[in-house]
Amino acid sequence: MNEILRILRAGGYALEGLLYLIKAERNTKILLAIAILTIVICPLIGFTVLQTMIVFFTAMVTVIAEVLNTAIEIALDLQVKGEFHPKVKIAKDIAACTVLFGLLTSLIVTVVFFVSNIS
Repeated sequence: MNEILRILRAGGYALEGLLYLIKAERNTKILLAIAILTIVICPLIGFTVLQTMIVFFTAMVTVIAEVLNTAIEIALDLQVKGEFHPKVKIAKDIAACTVLFGLLTSLIVTVVFFVSNIS
């Protein structure tokens, strides 16, 4: 029974994190909305179920990158307490780069599927 309670508690913490992201982080909100919209829009523009799921997956990878980016930024901001540190800037820039890679991957996959469906 303790194991079930531990799992439920962990799920609650994850839900708290999601609610924080939705309330406080505009980019996460936008990326999450785009990921969810892919499930509706992709079939409407002729994507197969597999293509839709791949586009959704790549969009969710971008969301995951944004979530990790946000966590890294918050942790680093706490560490330096508002002061500038060049290594912190580099770490935050690298974390942001993961979001860029996710976005580019998702965009390329979507465009390739779209072009292959219209030709």
